[in-house]
Amino acid sequence: MTIEPPPDDRIPELYADGVFDIGFGNGMVRIDLFSLSALRKDDNGQPLPAIRQRVVMSLPGFLASLAALEGMRQRLEAAGVLPPAGNAGAGNAGQPAGSAPPPLPGAAPALRTSAQPPVQPASPAAPARPGPPRSPNFG
Repeated sequence: MTIEPPPDDRIPELYADGVFDIGFGNGMVRIDLFSLSALRKDDNGQPLPAIRQRVVMSLPGFLASLAALEGMRQRLEAAGVLPPAGNAGAGNAGQPAGSAPPPLPGAAPALRTSAQPPVQPASPAAPARPGPPRSPNFG
């Protein structure tokens, strides 16, 4: 299936440093994207994450997105941009082949339901997390 871009080719873009949180509730997956704040800093002067956008998807849409992301990872490996999965280099030492790489600083915890408490950062140097989302749409 091909989706044609708008005639003026003005597709809005959003930059994000990463995924802050992923939640599941009321049958929908909610993905909060963050950027590092230029104004808010921690006690060490490091920028704090600020949620910039939320992507809400149906469960089938989320699963299709996972397949698309995996396809991109495979293409990046084939192009030599990423090391092959299971390669002991590039920070994967000690991990079994096929296991997930360690999360990046500020990355989201594993998929959770809204009934589970959020995963707290493992190290005191990790950026502080703001309070829970305030949107009535966040289940």
